[in-house]
Amino acid sequence: MKAAPFDFVRATALSDVFAAFERHGDDARIVAGGQSLMPMMNMRLAAPRVLVDINHIAELNGVSETDGTLRIGALTRHQELGVNALVAEHAPLLTMASTH
Repeated sequence: MKAAPFDFVRATALSDVFAAFERHGDDARIVAGGQSLMPMMNMRLAAPRVLVDINHIAELNGVSETDGTLRIGALTRHQELGVNALVAEHAPLLTMASTH
């Protein structure tokens, strides 16, 4: 089975996401990897009218440290956690776990 037709919004800033939800409300769904949502759409268990892709929002990606606080963005890949020096310094168990 194939997914029902849907519109696609490629957000490049958080303001794009907020605007999409303001415009489409409950008809919109966020997609980053799609590993859960896409199979559900193909089986017609979910049928959002609009998908909002957040993969191109830079502020949701990466690792940083400010005043001793480690910040890991929501889109940061596990592979990055395994090689990032800040993660190794402040959260070495994450570095170890990311390789498994």
